[in-house]
Amino acid sequence: MNACYPGALIVCPDFLLSTLAMTMTDLLEDSLAPFGMRLRHYRLLRLLYAEGPRAQGSLGAAMQVDRTTVVAIVDFLERLHLAKRTRCKDRRAYFVELTAKGKAVAAEATERVNAVEEEIFAPLDSKEREVLRKLTTKLLVAPGPIAAVHARPRVAQARANAS
Repeated sequence: MNACYPGALIVCPDFLLSTLAMTMTDLLEDSLAPFGMRLRHYRLLRLLYAEGPRAQGSLGAAMQVDRTTVVAIVDFLERLHLAKRTRCKDRRAYFVELTAKGKAVAAEATERVNAVEEEIFAPLDSKEREVLRKLTTKLLVAPGPIAAVHARPRVAQARANAS
C-alpha cells in the first residue's frame, strides 16, 4: 500500500473514485491544453464527432449538464470555429454540428485522450478494464442513489453550475 494514502481513506470507495476522477480530469485536461479546451468542451466535440449533428436541446441530458452550460460550451466551440449552430425547421431550436476544422480537431484530440487513457489504465489488463467499465456503468445506470440523482434535473443543473 502506498504510504501517501492513509489506510482510513484507501478503504473508502468514495475517496478512491473521487481521487481517480480528479486525477484523470487533470491528466486529460493537460492533454487537451494544446487545443485550448477543457474536458467539457472535448466531450461535446467527441459526442458530435461520433454521433453527428444533434439538437442543442438534447445535449444537456447527453452530457449531464444544464442548458446554460450547454450554451456556454457551444459558444466556446463556435468561437474556436469548431462547431456551428443551424436553425431547425421550426426556427425555435438549433442543431449543433462540427465544422471541418472541428472534425479534424476532434480526431486529433480523441487520439490524445485515448493515449492518456491507455497510460492511465496500463496497470489493468483487458479483462480488468472491462470489469471496471461494467461496474462503473452499472453504478451510473442501475436503480439506486446515483441513478436517482442523475434523473433529477435540478440536481444535475446544480452539479453543472458548481463545476
